Amino acid sequence: MNAVGDEARLLIDQRAVTREQLEGVLRAGEIPVAWQPIVSLETRVVLGFEALARFARYSPRDEVSPAAWFTTATALGLRTELELVAVRSACGQLNRLPETVFVSLNVSPATVASPELDETLSGVAADRIVLEIAEDAVAAATGDLEEAWSRLREKGVRIALDDTGSGLVSLRQLLGVHADIIKIDTDVVRGIDYDVTKQAIAYALKSLAERSGAMSLAEGVETEEEAEMLTSLGIGAAQGYLFGRPSEVA
Repeated sequence: MNAVGDEARLLIDQRAVTREQLEGVLRAGEIPVAWQPIVSLETRVVLGFEALARFARYSPRDEVSPAAWFTTATALGLRTELELVAVRSACGQLNRLPETVFVSLNVSPATVASPELDETLSGVAADRIVLEIAEDAVAAATGDLEEAWSRLREKGVRIALDDTGSGLVSLRQLLGVHADIIKIDTDVVRGIDYDVTKQAIAYALKSLAERSGAMSLAEGVETEEEAEMLTSLGIGAAQGYLFGRPSEVA
């Protein structure tokens, strides 16, 4: 779908999410979670899972994207509350996943800085938790974010910078984040097997990750050709339909 079509669909999705629906989710205190595997590119062993919120239970007649729920929640001042429900829902399923894997949770800077997140993660094995923060959110974040990260890191929580390579964060900002995982954006990964510019970007991000002691992780890998190129570039891990679609745990 072209950019105009994507924007139009998002606007439709946003109109489909009402305050009443959002407040219903908050009252229920639970969001179904789908898990997408994250694998080592070298061995294809599963290293972790990204938790993805699914809202079909709350809007069965509408095809409303999860992103639209969070975008609308932001507009209504309910973003942190909704993200905390998603985090609690994911953490509630940790015991149903192998103890050797980590779980990656998408959060905004405001949620990272909230005392409620600390409470939610109390009693959870911190070394299994990775908090993903989007590159554009980092670009707009205040100095309070680094303080909150330091507090969480002391407990063993790791930080992932999501959508890296979308061009919104400068090199200086990337170095200042001190992320444990740098996730290379899907737009960089798509067709990387035949695009030398994308190969150069991915290699540069991999090198940045190595020098800062972080793991590089490619998003949206769909073909063996993409996986082989990423492996040859030295990217450490990947996720995407090639390795598994998001699904609920039994």
